[in-house]
Amino acid sequence: AYLEQGPQRVDAAVAAGVRRAIDDEGAKALNLCSDWLRSVLPFVLGKIDRVSFGLLSTEDLRRALERDPHMPKSRRLCAVPFVGKDVPSRASEFAQPDVVIGLTVLAYRYEGLRPADFHTVVRQLRD
Repeated sequence: AYLEQGPQRVDAAVAAGVRRAIDDEGAKALNLCSDWLRSVLPFVLGKIDRVSFGLLSTEDLRRALERDPHMPKSRRLCAVPFVGKDVPSRASEFAQPDVVIGLTVLAYRYEGLRPADFHTVVRQLRD
């Protein structure tokens, strides 16, 4: 009930029980989870991969780096807005960090790791 309704809307007895059971850091984490579940998650799940967001494909990365060799690392690794089916925006990024995290997780879940990312992960695990 607490996660679904949030700290302001939950029954007073439930809120009191939560306050007794966890410390301040736990309460902050629980409130963050509640906010994420009630506001960010519905927004993220309403987006369509490779239509309204997605990862830059290997070809998209190559073209973007030709246009802007100083492209931020966040744009290379995180989900970016798309302007149409398989058409990433040229330079914009999502502004809300929680949305970036949620869409990036979904994009990697739907699209998988790109071969270059996989090699980077394996290399870092070996070192």
